[in-house]
Amino acid sequence: MLKKKLEQWTLYGTWPYVPDRDRSIETGALLSGVIDPIPASVPGCVYRDLQNAGLIDDPYYERNSLLCEWVASRWWIYRTSFRADPAWKGRRIRLVFKGVDYKGRVYINNQKVADHEGMYVPCIVDVTDLLRYEEENLVQVVLEHAPDEMGQIGYTSQTHTQKARFGYKWDFGTRLVHLGLYDDVYIDVTGPACFESTHVRFDGETLHCSAQISGPAAMRAVLSYNGRTVADASAASIGRAVSLDLPVPDPALWYPNGYGPQPLYDLELQLTADGGLSDCRRLRVGLRALAYTPCDDAPAGSLPYIPVINGKKIYIKGVNMTPLDHMYGCVGAEQYRPLLELARDANVNLVRVWGGGLIEKEAFYELCDELGLMVWQEFIQSSSGLDNVPSKRPEFLRLAAATARAAVKEKRNHVSLTFWGGGNELYDPQRVPETFEDENLAMLRGITNTLDPDRLMLPTSASGPCAFIDNDRPAENHDVHGPWKYYGPEGQYTLYNNAAIQLHSEFGNDGMSCLSSLEKFLAPENLVVTTMKDNLTWRHHGEWWDTYGYRDQPLFGDMDDLSTFVKVSQYMQAEGIRYAIETHRRRAFRNGGSIVWQLNEPWPNVSCTSMVDYYNTPKLAYYFYRDAMRPYHVSLRYEKLVYRAGDTFCGRTHVHDDSGQDPDRVSVRVLGEQGETVWERAESKAFAFEWAVPEGLRSFSVVCEAETKGRKVSQEYLFFAVSDSAPYADTGAVLRFYERYPF
Repeated sequence: MLKKKLEQWTLYGTWPYVPDRDRSIETGALLSGVIDPIPASVPGCVYRDLQNAGLIDDPYYERNSLLCEWVASRWWIYRTSFRADPAWKGRRIRLVFKGVDYKGRVYINNQKVADHEGMYVPCIVDVTDLLRYEEENLVQVVLEHAPDEMGQIGYTSQTHTQKARFGYKWDFGTRLVHLGLYDDVYIDVTGPACFESTHVRFDGETLHCSAQISGPAAMRAVLSYNGRTVADASAASIGRAVSLDLPVPDPALWYPNGYGPQPLYDLELQLTADGGLSDCRRLRVGLRALAYTPCDDAPAGSLPYIPVINGKKIYIKGVNMTPLDHMYGCVGAEQYRPLLELARDANVNLVRVWGGGLIEKEAFYELCDELGLMVWQEFIQSSSGLDNVPSKRPEFLRLAAATARAAVKEKRNHVSLTFWGGGNELYDPQRVPETFEDENLAMLRGITNTLDPDRLMLPTSASGPCAFIDNDRPAENHDVHGPWKYYGPEGQYTLYNNAAIQLHSEFGNDGMSCLSSLEKFLAPENLVVTTMKDNLTWRHHGEWWDTYGYRDQPLFGDMDDLSTFVKVSQYMQAEGIRYAIETHRRRAFRNGGSIVWQLNEPWPNVSCTSMVDYYNTPKLAYYFYRDAMRPYHVSLRYEKLVYRAGDTFCGRTHVHDDSGQDPDRVSVRVLGEQGETVWERAESKAFAFEWAVPEGLRSFSVVCEAETKGRKVSQEYLFFAVSDSAPYADTGAVLRFYERYPF
């Protein structure tokens, strides 16, 4: 009923095991530790506290993170104190740690009260009989050094923790292993009975409310909408369980972004015991019917990848999300909101929360409810390069089961939650996606089936017979991954024009971060056109994603201006992503959707597959994605980017309309280098065409437009080159794309 946050903390660092024996065996001298106590933020991160105290430099600048790696090998002691209110006497009092990263023990008034391991299971300690009412109560948390765990290159089969693995080094970030109290810490004061978990389910007419509670009580549920009570009911518990039904007249239904509104109801659950109010929970709930269906014409055995919400099939317009920051303890609603609003504004309707990262804080899911962003939440396990076989180590299975139970109970009331996933890229030794025949994944599905039976759990992503896109096996491309690079000015289009994929849940292209962002973390001497091979600092900020040599220089020629390089790199990233998602969208609902890798990044990269860089600055790919996913959009199928005089340009227009409305007019114009029209055609519907590329052109543009009721509703502007060597060397036309967007 009362939650008192503990916020005034200090942080103290020691060598491992010193807190277990704080004096020298040989001399008896007190061991002072590696730093003196400093102010600490909770929620927070050890690195940020050290930086704020001036003990380390900004880890994100240049290669400073290399000088901070010692932090993860030390032990860290958090301390605070609080006064117990005399009004608490006779109440039940618990100390709750929402997020402990990673392993340690808790002390109250110098008495150890808990050992804890794992990021995603709250540490809850009953301190009713331990509090002092006449003086301050001392709380200490001793965090051990970070466990040794796999980064991106390793063995999934040997993983043994439930810790976010991306911090151990991934392609989109450095090695910066987080430690800290990364979520809220508070005193929870209730009566004799309290809520342990709640579950709300809507069947189209009735909201079913149930709860597990700590002891006998009566529960009352009050449902309100726009400040008006629409349902009210009460029921007594049977043992430690209680349930009741709330009929909802004329329910306001929740839809994903682009398909309808996102109304949310207020639900208050009250427990009464021993004649008084004992505990209370307040939830924001959305009402919708959820089902799933396979893609059209899907082969037998295909999973039902398409969500059906309130009877309407939803085409997935998705993005993959990494954690927002290596220092994820410092992330809250004020960081989530700008990024998720960017996603909503780009017509995104689904966010896949990747299994190498986090089960995010509650604020993330609350915002997804509000913004209409469906969530595909993976459990905490991921590929490792050397093998991707799900771990069967007993300690891993124990921790993974505990994580799953805690996560499902906490997140299942969010209307945005649409899929559970067993993890990222979990494959057998032959690199075939695992199924629920795997012991690890079967265990997780058992938990979701028991605790959240209305939602689909997918075994892993990718899933089905193929892990990666394979046009030689079209019937086996169920949910596939890759590629993450541009396949070339002809290969990119051959690949996607021939793709027959049910769901493309991870793919992308790389591009430079915006110049204004590069200036924040690179020294002036590194703000030059170079390569990852030739510059250690660039390599430290995105080694895998060097676009200059493999893609940009062959197309654009040598460049010595960084601003120009940034823009042409972003253009090629945007072009590749746009064409891929348009190709899939032309096959809706034989294709269930696209989930681009990736929306964001947790650390500043010179170049990366993100569409929004670390500083929340959109790249050109973000705007191309937004345009390609508009509810009404015209796209063009073509075969390559670079032509020769005498070649035939073969194109086919396609109109995408989520409402099913046909256009009145579709037109194509081919423009010469000066913007003059050299060919045009218009029809009452989408059409195929051919055009012979004439002599004398170095480049041309194609403009596709769709009109309905005399109003232009969509335009696509495309640029092509006519040359053999460095075809885009005249960068002017490409740079003019930036005039169309708010750079």
